Amino acid sequence: MNQAAGKKAVSGEQLRASLEKGGILLVFALLFLLFSVLSAKFCTTANIFNIFKQVSHIAILAIGMTFVFLYGGMDLSAGANIFLGAVCVAAMLEEGLPVWAAVAVAVGLCTAMGLLNGIIIEKLGINCVIVTLGSQLLIRGLALHIIAEYRQWIYVKNPAVLYLNTGTVLGMPVLLLLTAALYAVAYLVLSRSAFGRRVYAVGGNERAAHLCGLNTSRIKMLCYMISGLCAGVAGIVIASRLGMVNTTVGIGMEFDAVTAVVLGGCAVKGGEGNVLKTFVGALIVGMIANFMTLSGVNEHFQDAVLGGFILLAAVFNRFTLGKND
Repeated sequence: MNQAAGKKAVSGEQLRASLEKGGILLVFALLFLLFSVLSAKFCTTANIFNIFKQVSHIAILAIGMTFVFLYGGMDLSAGANIFLGAVCVAAMLEEGLPVWAAVAVAVGLCTAMGLLNGIIIEKLGINCVIVTLGSQLLIRGLALHIIAEYRQWIYVKNPAVLYLNTGTVLGMPVLLLLTAALYAVAYLVLSRSAFGRRVYAVGGNERAAHLCGLNTSRIKMLCYMISGLCAGVAGIVIASRLGMVNTTVGIGMEFDAVTAVVLGGCAVKGGEGNVLKTFVGALIVGMIANFMTLSGVNEHFQDAVLGGFILLAAVFNRFTLGKND
């Protein structure tokens, strides 16, 4: 009996390990197959490239959210920061600034907002949810003040920015290549650099990391800076995608990024996750939204479906990781 029980325990651990490693890929494959069967328009080259382009800004935003999640934090200001980045780049281009200057200022300002979050959270010891919720209102208010000077609507006419959305290289959309390059950099940082190992260490056991001599506060602040930087880049991407910026940009996008991160298997308490799985999670979010649009599903119901996927992902992660208590 003991031997049989031992075999069952080993089998359970093996199943858990298999789900942890490849569960998200299995979900992706099953959904892709299901949507392809249900819609003749889904599995076409044009639509697949369209999914990549549609989800690019969320996927980029989710990179920064992954860094914050890995240390055990949360950034509810990410959607507002996208709005700020989009407004800044559009407004400065409208005023005739060079593309490089507009991009640098927009990304720099969003990165500074991320750093501000980190400083308040770490230096003042205030909960990250409260801080980023407050900064969400602050950042969106600042961006609304800027866009109000342009009657709530700014068109993006610069060819270089628009090329992000329309351009291709060797038949591949530029947005897909940009997103893939950013994920490659994030993967190398997290898996091959000392900083990446420290982020995992802080998320796994902050007290132990501190006792080992790590500057945990600086690591957390850098994570929020990365989140802000990614939001700035995502803001430029969405400005390119839409060809304009209005007051609805960025609303709720932080939750789309959280969905991608949770689907990718990041533990809410930190220390567990993989940025490449976050990318798969972002693709799942994009596939679901794309399929529901092709099927004519009501926009509000789409939000309900994505919310359901967050709950399912949380249950799945609890089963495979046991760390989301």
